[in-house]
Amino acid sequence: MATNSAPRGLVMAKQNGSGSNSTGIDTIDWEAVTTVPSSGLSTDMFTGDPIIAYASSSVKPSPADASDKCIGVFQGCSYVNSSGEQKFSRHWTGGTTASDIKIFVSRNPSQTYFIQADATVTSSTAQGLIGKPVNFPWVVGTGSTKTGQSGYTLDASGPTDAESNLRVIRRAPWDTGTGASIGVTDAYPWYEVRLNNHFDNYITTTVSTA
Repeated sequence: MATNSAPRGLVMAKQNGSGSNSTGIDTIDWEAVTTVPSSGLSTDMFTGDPIIAYASSSVKPSPADASDKCIGVFQGCSYVNSSGEQKFSRHWTGGTTASDIKIFVSRNPSQTYFIQADATVTSSTAQGLIGKPVNFPWVVGTGSTKTGQSGYTLDASGPTDAESNLRVIRRAPWDTGTGASIGVTDAYPWYEVRLNNHFDNYITTTVSTA
């Protein structure tokens, strides 16, 4: 039962259609895609943040706008700092001067994730959504520099038939708490979801130039 708000962003669950926890992660060698390694990484990123790539050779956490196509979910990084020390981290501090930067990203569009809602959810909005084409936006949260974990949550008040960030698959199997009123979940339920706006799900992709 989730009675406390403790968001962790998008936590890897399994491959869609698979019973096993197939959690493959890709490594992006940042120096292979830009000649100035740190300049395109000016924004903090935390494990569990959905991230997007821009035409200006930058990567940053995705905003709430579902029209931005995600390349995947940030899973940490490694780099050599300005003192020549090798560092491994669950978060990236924007503006860090570094070289040999490698970003670890969950990039498979079939990957599913667990995410915590930011409030109670009624049966009319999520409990009865399985198999229905209803989507939810996420709420952009601030990650923790102590744990390196994302602060993104599912917007409990935002189910829509229109384009949005997340498709709810089911209530997380390990989180089945109910609230005091009929049809209401506990305070901060967890759901298994998939990314609606992963760019590998699109035949053509428009990359933002912002």
